[in-house]
Amino acid sequence: MDLRGAWQRWAASPEGRSKARTRVLWALLAVSLAALIVDRGSAWYFDPRPRNPADHVVVYTTRWCPVCERLRQCLRKHGVPFEERDVESSLRARAEWSAIDGFGVPVTLVGQQIAYGLRHEQLQIALAGAGYQVDCRGHRAVSRLPEPAPR
Repeated sequence: MDLRGAWQRWAASPEGRSKARTRVLWALLAVSLAALIVDRGSAWYFDPRPRNPADHVVVYTTRWCPVCERLRQCLRKHGVPFEERDVESSLRARAEWSAIDGFGVPVTLVGQQIAYGLRHEQLQIALAGAGYQVDCRGHRAVSRLPEPAPR
């Protein structure tokens, strides 16, 4: 049995070309779908917004970040209960942070709303939705930050 000759005869016919084209298109569709699932599947799975109650505050931070410390102090000063998740020490926190397009810290999640850094307008809008009035601007918003620990 000459497989090469059989393949050439089959591929030369219009019906054979049509079937081959259909198979290639289905294979491309399957590969594209798999790539989409791999690319966006983890973001969909780890996105904390759908499971976060409207008044629940989550702050994604690191231990060494001075802006994170300033946000912590401000939230404590204003009596805002919050859950802190360290993106360097927890793989789950890092996956959640990445799923909400975290590109720096702190990232604050209030219900479904996100505030990046210490952006006053974003924080006020997000926290007001949960019933908190917070002003993290100015020198009176927080006490003096501690000096960083020597390395």
